[in-house]
Amino acid sequence: MQVLPHEAHYLRQARRWSRNPEEAFDLVQEAYLKLLQMDNWATIREPRSYTVTMIRNLVLQRVRRDQVVSITDIPALSLAEVRDEAPGVFETVAAREALLDLLADVERLPPACQRVVRMRKFEERPPREIALILGISISTVETHLARGMQQLMAWQRASQTPRSIGGRSPEGTCAPNDSTDAELHA
Repeated sequence: MQVLPHEAHYLRQARRWSRNPEEAFDLVQEAYLKLLQMDNWATIREPRSYTVTMIRNLVLQRVRRDQVVSITDIPALSLAEVRDEAPGVFETVAAREALLDLLADVERLPPACQRVVRMRKFEERPPREIALILGISISTVETHLARGMQQLMAWQRASQTPRSIGGRSPEGTCAPNDSTDAELHA
């Protein structure tokens, strides 16, 4: 097999790929060793091309091996700094309770405000569609929505502050005027 006469070519290729003369020599020697360990090395038709391909593959293996970062290479401090961005149990339970409180407050609204708030805020329907479904004007939809939202915010503020003496409810009501109520039930 004609491998050794092309050693200068192998070294040039190995230097070009590895960019290190000492490593290039090691790569060529490793390729020779692999060739000699093969059972059918004498049957290789193009030994020069085969050896060059083997050297290229050895370079690629070394590059891949060098790119792998060992877990021991990562400082312990950087592992401690990794934060889980998912909400914790406390935040999840608090959010669920806040949602249940909001839904209970929506149930306390007068029926006209309740329907409009549900359709606009929970179902995300546009005011025009709500007006068509309920058979009322867009301005009446906006009035019910504004009153409902004001009442919900007042109840939320009241739940965050100490109760007044006598158990008076917070100011602001959501009761629609007679003309809008008649429009809603028509």
